[in-house]
Amino acid sequence: MSEARDQTVRDVVAVWLSHRPAAEPAAPARSDITVRRADVLLPGRPGLLDVVADVDGRLAHLVVGLRRADDEPHLLRAGDEVALGALEDAEGPAVCTDALRDAQLAPLVLATLRATETRPGPVAMVRDDEQATVLDCGDRGDLWVFPWLQAGPHPAVDFLVALDAAGFNHVAAPLVRWSWEGSDLGLVQEPLTDRSGGWAVALTSLRDLYDSGGQPEAAGGDFGPEAHALGTMMARMHLALSSAFSRRAEPVAGWVDAAEAAIAAADPTLLSVPGMADLTAALRDNDVRLPAVRTHGDFHLGRTARTDQGWMVSDCMPGGVLPGDSVPAERSPLADVADLLWSLHQASLEAALERDPAGRLDLAPLGQAWEARNRRAVLNGYLNTAGITGLTGHDREVVRNLVAVFELARSVRSN
Repeated sequence: MSEARDQTVRDVVAVWLSHRPAAEPAAPARSDITVRRADVLLPGRPGLLDVVADVDGRLAHLVVGLRRADDEPHLLRAGDEVALGALEDAEGPAVCTDALRDAQLAPLVLATLRATETRPGPVAMVRDDEQATVLDCGDRGDLWVFPWLQAGPHPAVDFLVALDAAGFNHVAAPLVRWSWEGSDLGLVQEPLTDRSGGWAVALTSLRDLYDSGGQPEAAGGDFGPEAHALGTMMARMHLALSSAFSRRAEPVAGWVDAAEAAIAAADPTLLSVPGMADLTAALRDNDVRLPAVRTHGDFHLGRTARTDQGWMVSDCMPGGVLPGDSVPAERSPLADVADLLWSLHQASLEAALERDPAGRLDLAPLGQAWEARNRRAVLNGYLNTAGITGLTGHDREVVRNLVAVFELARSVRSN
């Protein structure tokens, strides 16, 4: 790459950084940006340039659209900033845009990666943050692009690929793994048709209950059967992860110590609630060791989707990386269970606030009944899955107590 071309690409990267959702107030100087890759994905006009640049020790990744000077871009979302500057290449001068926000060029990224895809079609942005930009391309699949690269494979991509290879059919299969020098740039997943987010399905059930009253199983939107199926799907996920990645036995007492430390750091009064001391003492006295495996790491309703084929894991983030860590770690699979149960409570609270912002209707008993029914259903689906006792042990009291401790620890986490 010529010095002039390199400078131009650095300028484009600097403008892109200033547009990022969590951009620093002041973008780095152009001289602090080192271009590592500027490869043509799609020649011509419109065209695509894939750029990786070192920015203060982090690898930034952007897909640049190349347009003719008189070709006006159309925004994928109103209010987005797409213009990144201009450059000249063998095709002549070009206006540079952020291709993932350009309504014409965004679908071309997926079409180019799939190689055999010739029908770009419309797209919708479903996620755009510092972890990933995700485009729903309808029946052509979902496109994930990572704006900041990991050193080595991305944990969420490894997680997805491992589940698919293990025969776990509750994920959208990876169609293209897009990588460069050992780092994942993004991926294309098969489409999930007729999907409803797990959070939305739960809220629909709660809205119906809060409107009609009565018992949750009598409401038109009873979530119980769905909760049972969710628990079964989660158990199958853990069994697949156990076969795909390493596992080791760890003392339950160590998990209790770690959970107590996290709770104490956030709100020590929670450890004094009635029954908590007896619960943790019983777990320590049991002196049992159980398998620690790679888990999802943050498995809540928002990471799931309901389709015509059943429940799916719709979001593999964080891929087993736990808060405060940078690489995947092993833990009890019951911590994922606790994450999901915690999200049932959050859904109940959100639906109640939506229905009764002033808190005048006393919806708490209805919400508590909904939670109790669906917590039981999740646990029954999970614990009755063939083979799961190899990960949880046979003592249901230990399971219940561990889930309670893990859920309390999850409730005090800030994210």
